[in-house]
This record gives sequence, C-alpha cells and structure tokens, in this order.
Amino acid sequence: MVPLANSAAVARSFLFQRLKWPVPMSRWRTAKEIRNLLNDPETRSSTIDLLLDYLDECKTESEVCEILTIVFLVSPVGRPSHLAIALRIHCPSILADMILERTYGFGCGIGRWRETHSGRAPADFDGGSYFEEHKTAHVPPILASNLGKLERVSGYPFLQQWAYEWKILRDKLGTHCTGYPHYFDDVLDARAGIMGQYWQRIREVFLSAYLRTLAYAVDECGMPRRMAEDYCLDIVHGIAGLFDVEPSARPAWLSNYPERFCAPGADFTPLLHELVQAARGEGMRLVSLDTPVASSVQKFSNLTLSAHLVTPDYELPDGAFLFEKMPWLSVADTFELKGPPAEITIEEASTEGKRGDEVAVCTCLFPMPFGAWQGDYFRMGLKSPASYTVPNTVIQCTPESIDSIGLDSKVVSRTQIWNDNWMPPCPKGGSTRCGTVTMIDQKVLAEAMERLGRKLAFFIRLRIWDREKEYGDYSESERTFFLLDL
Repeated sequence: MVPLANSAAVARSFLFQRLKWPVPMSRWRTAKEIRNLLNDPETRSSTIDLLLDYLDECKTESEVCEILTIVFLVSPVGRPSHLAIALRIHCPSILADMILERTYGFGCGIGRWRETHSGRAPADFDGGSYFEEHKTAHVPPILASNLGKLERVSGYPFLQQWAYEWKILRDKLGTHCTGYPHYFDDVLDARAGIMGQYWQRIREVFLSAYLRTLAYAVDECGMPRRMAEDYCLDIVHGIAGLFDVEPSARPAWLSNYPERFCAPGADFTPLLHELVQAARGEGMRLVSLDTPVASSVQKFSNLTLSAHLVTPDYELPDGAFLFEKMPWLSVADTFELKGPPAEITIEEASTEGKRGDEVAVCTCLFPMPFGAWQGDYFRMGLKSPASYTVPNTVIQCTPESIDSIGLDSKVVSRTQIWNDNWMPPCPKGGSTRCGTVTMIDQKVLAEAMERLGRKLAFFIRLRIWDREKEYGDYSESERTFFLLDL
C-alpha cells in the first residue's frame, strides 16, 4: 500500500510511463496532462524533476524529441531552464535542436548531433529482410520516400545508411524485431485487414536511425542543414494550437442522419435536404462533414459531405468523385497552427464537369509539420474555407475548435472534431472513428457565391465495409450523390 502522501508522485511517475503507450492518441492525451501539470504552479516543481529524470534516461533521439515537444508546448513560465534541459539530453539530433530553438530562442540548440551517426555504412552492408519489410510499416512511408529522393539526387546510398544506423542502434539497445501486435485487435478482423497504427518500441529505432542518417548527410555528405531540417518535419510529435483542440461531443443536430443514409434503398434527396437544414444554427451553414456511422448499424462505415461552388451550367461527369484539395501550409518556423491559411487559387482547385466547372468551398487543412500525436484527425481530414472562398482570414485554434477569423475579428468558420466510440483499428483506406464538421457564416458564403458567380451544391459519399459472415475479408461498397442546393 502506497502512503497517501506519496500517491501523487507515484501517479505522475505512471503518467510519464504512458508516453510509451503504443496508441498515438493516448500519447497525445498523456502529453497534455504532463503539460497541464507543468503549467500549474502547485505541481510544476515536482513535474519538472520527473521530466528531467525521464529525459535523462531517454536512449533514442525520437524519445528525446517527444519530451522536448512537451516542453515546447508549455507556457514559458512552466518550462525547465535551457541549461537543465541541455544537460539531460544524451541523444541529440537536428530535430531536437529545431525544437529547442523554437522553445528557448534562436541559437539555443546544443549542436552535438554531428557526433551521433555511425559513420559510412560498409559498401556491402545489407540491412536484412526485416528492415526492408517493415521500414514503411512501423514508421510513415514518407521517410523511405524522402531518403530515396535524396539518394537519387545526390548519389549517396542514404537508404543503406538508414538501415546501417538502424542495425547499429538496435543491437546497442537490444530491441526486438516485432511484427504487428494482433493481440490488441479482434483476431478475425485483423486477419481481414482491419488494423490499427501502433507505435511499438522498434518504431523509436527506425525514427532515430532516420535522424542519425540526416546527421550523417549534413556532417559527411555536405547536405545543407536547412534541407535536413525540412526532412525532419515528418516526425514532429505535436504543434501548438492544434495540440489544444479538444474533441467535443458528436453534434446533436447530426441525430441519426448518418445511420439513415445506410438504410437499404435510402432516398438521398430528402435526407440531404433534412441534414443540411438541421445543421443550420446561429447564422452558420454546413459545408463539410466527415463522420463514422454508429457501429450498432454498420461496424465500419463512413459518411462524408462536401459543399461545392458550381458554375450555373455545371453538370457532374459520370462516375465523378468531388473532393476538397489539400494545399500544403508551412508552419516550420513556428511549429504552431496560426495565421493565414494556405493560398490556393480557384483555377488551381477547380475541376471540369460535363459542362462548366466546380470548386470545393473548403480545402483540407494540412500544416507541415502536422503533429504525429494527432495523426488520426489528419488521416480523416480537417477542413477550413479555401482562400478563394473567404479571402483575408487567419486561423485561430481554441480548445473547442479551429476557427477562421475575418478582418472584422469575427468567426467566419468553425471546425470541430469528435470521437465516436473511438478505437485504433480501421479498414484499409478508411479512418478511425473520428468525426469533423466545418460550418461557415451564411452571409459570408452568400457573398462568395455572388462574387464568384456560382451556385452551391453538395456531394455525399457513403462508404461501407462489410462481409456476409463473421469471418473472411471485408468488401467495400460505395454510394455517391450530388445535389444542387435549392
């Protein structure tokens, strides 16, 4: 029995261990709780001690960067001193220096990452079958793509170097080469391809070897440091602003509409009219929706809605699929989702129809870096009004939503997220049970329609993954529907 006086310290110690939990969303929640303890004057001192001890024990570069990200997200008054942090970093990296500079100021990196790589890999080095088979499974495939691109441009064998750094580090740490953790999921579903993204210990080795390879590229191959920093952005754990947005409850107005769309022979015309009308409130209109269907109706199903501005003569091509474009928004200098949205012209975003053309009201919000802790939300897709729909806005994150703010400081649009009986596994090509909705000021939308000389239309997509028996593979079916707003 732990004495009551020590229970808080034990609880905080357990909290730090939850940073090793294999579910990214759980790590995000853990990071938020640690951040809150550091921001609280009553718990700050003891939490700083624990954080510094945890940092001192980190044996991989990626673990160090995860802790430094939490420090970055803490208010300045709640952070440990730069010296205290620097003394506890034993696995430095280019990314760690990037985070330190965005936390404590330019020039506050520690610079020891040049010493971390293992030297050039032997010419005949072979990373082995496990590395080749899992280098795009345990970590995002973009990492292999990045190094492959660098290899083609420079002629240096960066993919081989990555494998070499991975082998050296894995042998040093004694990390097991694990496969997919089927014990987390329903066995029959996992065999049918319903899988989740789990961060196992070996992931830290892949990520850290990648960072060591970039250190090698700068130190030995003459790569500009700025270029190496760009290639680090894909593994940033979290960014300010978005980190604070909390999942809300599923909107009450959504009611059972997603489930009604799943009914055999459902008439989408009246359902869509009802849904759009039900969503009206406080001068706002629905322009984007992505929601799971209740698992009691369909175990794996998803309904999306997107609003589009169409020319008066627009006609949808046969078999067409309308979507929202994804312009890239760089937040590399600040690691914060804030300020002007990504710029995209109506010409870049529009697609031709049988006659006329259309353009989505919203674009996908994709900052770089985006923050891997919240990857489930980006896998689903977060939306905000495109710059051609509402010019001269800025993005502002609150605990409740991601807002677009106009020149008059009023909220032009609001994007909210929620979890619906969330679980890590999802079908291939689908997303986890997250939901998001974007509402726009109806006056602003009307002004955009008049300015652009376009009408409003809605595109619905219903995807269902199902199987006839309790075992076997799932097959995907899809229904799409297009309707001009009346």
